Amino acid sequence: MLDTVQRWTAALAFTAVVAANASFVLLSASFDYPDILRDPDAMSRFQANAGVIGSQFALLAFSAALLAPLALLLHRRTAWIGVTAAVVQVVGLLRWPLLVPHLTDGATFDTLSVVLGVVVGETLGYLFTAAWTVAIVRALHIAPWLGWPSAVMIASGVLTPLHVPGADVVNFAGYLLWSAWLVMVGVRSLRPRPSNAVIS
Repeated sequence: MLDTVQRWTAALAFTAVVAANASFVLLSASFDYPDILRDPDAMSRFQANAGVIGSQFALLAFSAALLAPLALLLHRRTAWIGVTAAVVQVVGLLRWPLLVPHLTDGATFDTLSVVLGVVVGETLGYLFTAAWTVAIVRALHIAPWLGWPSAVMIASGVLTPLHVPGADVVNFAGYLLWSAWLVMVGVRSLRPRPSNAVIS
């Protein structure tokens, strides 16, 4: 019989996958995301439709935030890695709905994009997400055939600011693979376990 922790773990994993992929599709259609990040007119294009695009970024941030409670429920010893991954991504993403609508100069936007976007949200987000995935695969042996390659591919995103050819494509494919891995995390959580089993 499933306990409450298992149900919540599965619900968080499935919800994170749906929210992340839905928001990405919406942002691609309305804002040409992520290619827009290299566009010098990104700020003005966002501000022209800040309400809609900002809500889509908020949904993407929500999906990233779900990683924190998921990490806490899934495996306590490695939870800090997942919580950190969630925090840095949420901080990076929420600059769009919270800060960008109020900016008036491109220099400030560029600074926020580098500090909160590239350094915090992306680079640290990639590294901690990959590290947490590896930690869970090693601790719980959940779909290593998806977890290991997706972690490596996500981590390759740190090469994107260095303009390494193909790094952005590999990173994107890694997140698609990681979505499949998260689904497996949810499926695994729905398996009945012995009443004396403890996730440590």
